[in-house]
Amino acid sequence: MTQKLKILVILGSVREGRMAEPIGNWVMGAADADRDDLDCELIDLKQWDLPFYHHPKPPAAGDYADAKQIAWGEKVASADGFILIAPEYNHGIPAVLKNALDTVYAEWNRKPVAFVAYGGMGGARSVEQLTMVSRELQMAPLEGALHLQGVWNRREGGRFAADTREGARLNHLFDELAWWGNALRNARAAG
Repeated sequence: MTQKLKILVILGSVREGRMAEPIGNWVMGAADADRDDLDCELIDLKQWDLPFYHHPKPPAAGDYADAKQIAWGEKVASADGFILIAPEYNHGIPAVLKNALDTVYAEWNRKPVAFVAYGGMGGARSVEQLTMVSRELQMAPLEGALHLQGVWNRREGGRFAADTREGARLNHLFDELAWWGNALRNARAAG
C-alpha cells in the first residue's frame, strides 16, 4: 500500500463567525470518513499569527530569520499537498491567506493545491487569483476547484451542511489531489 499523503487543509479566513471553519470541518470529516489515502490536518491561520513580511530578504532566498516564519516553513514542508479553504473578499484573496502563502517559498514548490471556495460567484475570483499565486510558488494548482454557493445559512453543529452533489464534487477533488500528490511526491523523491 502506498504511504498516505500528508495534506494541509488551510482555513483562509480569521474573521469572527467565518464560514471557513465549518467548511474546513466538513472537508476534514469527509476525508476522515471516506479516504484511506489522505492524512489531512486542519490548519487555522488564526492560531499562527504570521506577521506581514518585513524582512530584508525575500522568502525565495530561503534565509529565514523570524521564528514564526521558520515554524511555518517546517509545517508547509511537512505536507505533500494542500487544500485551501478560499473565501472571496472584495473580489479577491483574503489578506491573511495571501500572507501565509508569501511567508515562505521553497516549501510550497512542486506540490498540488486544491481550492474549496465560497463567496461571490462561489469564490471564483479568489480561486482565479490563488491559481496565479500558486503557480508563481511553483505549486500545481488543480483545475477542478469546488465552488460552494449560498453557504451562510448552512451550518450544522460547526460543520457545513453540504448536499450530495457537493459531497460528490469534494470526493472528486480528493481523487485529483491524491493522483497529483502521489505523482509529484514520486517526482520529488526521484530528484
